[in-house]
Amino acid sequence: MTRFKFGTSFYSTLLPLCALLVALAVTDSAEAQGMPFSGTGTPNYIPQFTGTHTLGNSNIFQVGSDLGVNTRFPQATLDVESTDIFGILGSTSNPGPFAAGVIGRTASTSGNAVVGESRATSGNNHGVFGRAASPDGVGVAGLATATTGNAYGVTGETRTTDFGAGVIGSASATTGNAFGMFGSTASPDGVAVFGYASARSGGTGVVGVVDSPNGVAGRFATNGGSGLILQGIGNGQVFTIDNSGNGFLAGNLVVNGTVSKGGGSFKIDHPLDPANKTLSHSFVESPDMMDIYNGVVTLDAEGQASVKLPGWFESLNGDFRYLLTAIAVPQPELYIAQEIRGNQFRIAGGKPSAKVSWQVTGVRHDAYANAHRIKVEEDKPAAARGSYIHPEAALASRQETQGSANYAAR
Repeated sequence: MTRFKFGTSFYSTLLPLCALLVALAVTDSAEAQGMPFSGTGTPNYIPQFTGTHTLGNSNIFQVGSDLGVNTRFPQATLDVESTDIFGILGSTSNPGPFAAGVIGRTASTSGNAVVGESRATSGNNHGVFGRAASPDGVGVAGLATATTGNAYGVTGETRTTDFGAGVIGSASATTGNAFGMFGSTASPDGVAVFGYASARSGGTGVVGVVDSPNGVAGRFATNGGSGLILQGIGNGQVFTIDNSGNGFLAGNLVVNGTVSKGGGSFKIDHPLDPANKTLSHSFVESPDMMDIYNGVVTLDAEGQASVKLPGWFESLNGDFRYLLTAIAVPQPELYIAQEIRGNQFRIAGGKPSAKVSWQVTGVRHDAYANAHRIKVEEDKPAAARGSYIHPEAALASRQETQGSANYAAR
C-alpha cells in the first residue's frame, strides 16, 4: 500500500473547499432535478451521490481537521492510502518555466518540503524517483537559493554497513557524452565535486573504478592557462601537476618499475649562495644498467693493496671494468693484479705507501635487471611513427643537421 502525507501548511484551505464543493454539487443536482435528495451514511465520511438524488459514503474520512482517503485513521491534514501504482498524481499542462505537478512547502527551520519514503525491506526501490523525457531534462534537480551558510542542492544519506551510497548517479546510455554524476561551480573558490570521509581511521574521500580494459578510472583536465590539473594537499602542498605536464612532489618517490626520461639532474640550494642561487648536476647515463664504485686505497710496503667490496657485490654486478689513478707521485707500473673474485680485487705495481684512486663499474645482473633489461634501440609503434617525443628538440636537430649538410656541400 502506498501512503503520501502532506503538511498542514499546504492543505489548510482544503477542508472548507471540500465542504463547499459537496454543498454546491448537492444543491446544483437537486435544483437540476427539481427534486429533494436523501440518503444514509456513516459519521465522519464525506458524502457522495450514490444515485441521481441519493447520498452515501465516499472513500474520504474526516477526523477533526485531518482527511483520510481510503483510511479512517488519517495521520496528516491529507492522508492518502492506495493500492494503485500512484498514490497521488499531480499534473499541469502549463508550459511556464516554473510550472510544477506537485509542490511541497514547509516553514519549519528543520523541516522537509517533500519527503519520499520506501518501506519495503528488500528489492530495488526508491524513496524519491524522478524522470524526464526531454533531451534537455533533468530527472531530479535540487536548488538551494541561500547565498550564505552550508546550503545543499541535493543531499543523500545511507546507513547500511554493506555497499551503500548516500547519492548514486547512473548514465545508462551506451554512446554519447554521458555523466553518471556531474558537478559544477561558478565560484573561484568553489569545488565542483567534493568527497569527505569523516571516519577517524580508514576511509577514502573519492574512488574511481572502471571495468573497461581501456577505460580511465580518474580524469583531470584544465581548459588552458597555467592552472593545476592535479593538486595534493596534506601538511602543505604535497604534489602538483600543471597544465604543461610539469610535476612537483614534496616527499620521496618509490618506483617499482622502470623510469624513462628525457633527462635528469639534482637541483639544490647553491652551497655558496643558497638564498639566491641553485646548483644542478646531470645524471650519469650509460646504455647498460651500470653501477659505479670508487674509492682511495693506500698501498703496502710492496706497492700492493686488496680492495674489499660489499658482500652482495658479485650477486648484483658482472662484466667489470677498472680504472686506477696514481695520487701525489707517478706510478706508471700500476695494474690490476687480480680481478674481482670473492668480492675483492688486488692492485699491484705501485710505489710503497702511495695512494691510488680506483674506480670499478659493473653491469647489473640481478633477477630484476635480467627480467627487465633496457632496450637501447627500439622501433616506434606504428601509431607513433612520424611523431616526436620532444618535437622542439627534434626540429632543432634536423635544422642543425641540414645546415651541416649544406655547409659540407659548398
